[in-house]
Amino acid sequence: MKIISVLSIVLFVIFGIVLGLLNPTSVTLNVFFTEINLPLSVIMSALLVIGMMMGGVIVFIQVIRLRWQLRRKLKHNQQLSDQIVQLKKQIVEAKERRVKQDSDVKLPANLENQNP
Repeated sequence: MKIISVLSIVLFVIFGIVLGLLNPTSVTLNVFFTEINLPLSVIMSALLVIGMMMGGVIVFIQVIRLRWQLRRKLKHNQQLSDQIVQLKKQIVEAKERRVKQDSDVKLPANLENQNP
């Protein structure tokens, strides 16, 4: 993963240098209340960085939302798992009570005297 990030940074730096060399002309940028004279490459690089930052913020917001949903689903999953454990315990206890009740039941006197 680090190799990919280093390569992408190097590619963006090379891209910025190429933009600067290919677009040295100065452009007037009219920003609402003022005008700025900047080289076209600087404007293009700044807009590229702003676009990447906006994309990063959007992805970050989506990741946070998905993590929140995952955490909520994990809590719900844990609750369901706890319910399953409790139900299994209740089933075991019910079986034990049934076996105990069956062993406590006495046969009538006339059935006890008969030998099979």
